[in-house]
Amino acid sequence: MTKVLVTGATGLIGTKLTQRLLKEGYEVAGFTTSQQGKAKLVDAGVEAYIGDILKYDTVAAAISDYKPDIIMNEITDLKNVDMAANTKVRIEGTKNLVDAAIENNVKQIQSQSIAFNYESGDTLATEDTPLDTQSTGDRKITVDGVEGLERETARIENNVILRYGLLYGPGTWYGKDGMIYNLFKEDTVTMTDGIQSFIHIDDAVEVAIQALHFESGIYNVTDDDPVTGDVWAAWYANLLNVNPKLNIQPAAEHERGASNAKFRAQGGQLIYPSWKQGMDPIQ
Repeated sequence: MTKVLVTGATGLIGTKLTQRLLKEGYEVAGFTTSQQGKAKLVDAGVEAYIGDILKYDTVAAAISDYKPDIIMNEITDLKNVDMAANTKVRIEGTKNLVDAAIENNVKQIQSQSIAFNYESGDTLATEDTPLDTQSTGDRKITVDGVEGLERETARIENNVILRYGLLYGPGTWYGKDGMIYNLFKEDTVTMTDGIQSFIHIDDAVEVAIQALHFESGIYNVTDDDPVTGDVWAAWYANLLNVNPKLNIQPAAEHERGASNAKFRAQGGQLIYPSWKQGMDPIQ
């Protein structure tokens, strides 16, 4: 039986992913930061290891003990919407993970990345589009994190990097009581008319499983329906039956959306080809 180790196993994607892997017949272990997380995994039938992705010895101990065939790296740090903290785990955490994987002869890895850090342009970005390395501020911090994560992941021969679009669905910012959901309940919503590419949380999980059989490389994982912010905002407000003032600003040049053609060419399938299907009803 193929053994999979999932980091970030009690996170939004990781929780669903471990369960789907079990259903697919994989042997699954999860890497988590707390006794509470360990108990959650064990109760769900998943072997559990407690550690800190930023501490190499804890990562190496888990990998050397479990001896996975595949590592699925779902680590993020977005609890406080802190881009610097998230970049730190992406760069340093992934380096620790890959160093330990190589030391223990792990041949396959998959890492979660993002599809909205491309440089400016007037067409949908593809995987060949350069990242926005000339950006500044929080965006530059995020780009640096993506670069570091992807560079480290690529050190393992059989590697797949999934650049997800904007995640929506239960538990996300766009779901019930999420940050965006609550924003639309207020008087004014300020956003741009830039192009957005979405992906449902359930599709993020399903594609991660499909991608275990993809050719090595980088893949944008988005739905088939990129949409401008003004069109989406009006639709979403109507869905929530609210009427905030929509303060729509001109798009930044990097707000271009992302093409999923490469993912689709690998035979990738989606439950929700459009955000219209996945967001209605709101959950």
